[in-house]
Amino acid sequence: MHISEIYKSIYKYYGDTTPLLFDCGKLCNGACCESSDDEETGMYLFPGEEKLFKDNPDFKIVSSEFEYAGKVADILICKGYCDRNLRPLSCRIFPVIPYIEKDNFKLIFDPRAKSVCPLVELDGFSQLDKEFIRKTENVIRLLMKFKETRLFLDGLTDILDDFLRFSI
Repeated sequence: MHISEIYKSIYKYYGDTTPLLFDCGKLCNGACCESSDDEETGMYLFPGEEKLFKDNPDFKIVSSEFEYAGKVADILICKGYCDRNLRPLSCRIFPVIPYIEKDNFKLIFDPRAKSVCPLVELDGFSQLDKEFIRKTENVIRLLMKFKETRLFLDGLTDILDDFLRFSI
């Protein structure tokens, strides 16, 4: 099975699951999907995920400055709206992100989300849907078995460390 088929299975597995028991974008009017007029923002694509979006005119793929294992991570940019069934994994798990610790991981709130996501201000994970957390942990556990994805997650943890170090 090719990795893009695994992502399709992951998307199906998530279904309508979101961090809350409803579309959490209704709390902030989809702030995480908006780009400013002078800057396009997007979400990192996990390794191999770009194949699912390359021919979709509703999305644009650009290279990032994030390098891992000699590869450059791609960023997916949307138009501020999309078919929720077509969201990449980074959008599906937002505002949480896996943080790698040795041979394991923990889910944390993405510190880069603080400026756009009201969920980050909540008291820990206690307000998040338990099913969302369980599914996200299962997905990350699966993806850590793939070497390239594991290297990507290690690199992403380094980015988070740098962000936390310089955002105090």
